[in-house]
Amino acid sequence: MSFPLLDDQLDDHAKELEGRSPQAVLRWTAERFRGRLALACSFGGPTGLVLLDMLSRIDPSVPVYYLDTGLLFDETKALVARVAARYGITPQPVRPALSLKEQALTFGERLWERDPDACCRLRKVEPQRAFLDRYDAWIAGLRRDQGPTREGVRVIERDAQTGLVKLSPLAHWSERDVWRYIAEHDVPANDLHARGYTSIGCIPCTLPVSAGEALRAGRWRGTGKLECGLHAS
Repeated sequence: MSFPLLDDQLDDHAKELEGRSPQAVLRWTAERFRGRLALACSFGGPTGLVLLDMLSRIDPSVPVYYLDTGLLFDETKALVARVAARYGITPQPVRPALSLKEQALTFGERLWERDPDACCRLRKVEPQRAFLDRYDAWIAGLRRDQGPTREGVRVIERDAQTGLVKLSPLAHWSERDVWRYIAEHDVPANDLHARGYTSIGCIPCTLPVSAGEALRAGRWRGTGKLECGLHAS
């Protein structure tokens, strides 16, 4: 049984866990929040898949979920199936309250073009918040090198969206570290990476990037938007 952590306790744990390996952080997390913990995996970026592989060796009972917005690439959906077969798990799809048709009827067609923040709220933020209501903590694939909005990510912190404890065991890893792990452990990855997609979300809001661009430059290109809202501070 886990017990709530106060903010000053989170600060102490953040200092303690900062220097530990991702596996050590996951072992601590799985023990501390046993039965009240979930792993978020987008099946887009490689970081969540590294965490999934690590956690499968530490505590395979931790549920894995993904946000099925209704706008995922076929390659992303195919990867979900591959991962399920490889690890013998059933990733849980977390879906919005509104179908795409219902959203269009209520808010107008192609909301992601007119108000991407509202679309992300309806199709990602609110569904995840409702899903995580049954948990005390969740694991995310955030890294400090992913962009300016993530430079301050801590290994353990309070999640502003849900109020839960959020763990980012790979916060200090680089993109190179992630791909090295994937190669060494033969971890499945999204086929779109080979086509220039470095960060993969919904079809209308994801484009490939050119050499030298930021990892998330292909997300919501031209809008000034950098995050979907799941990790707002």
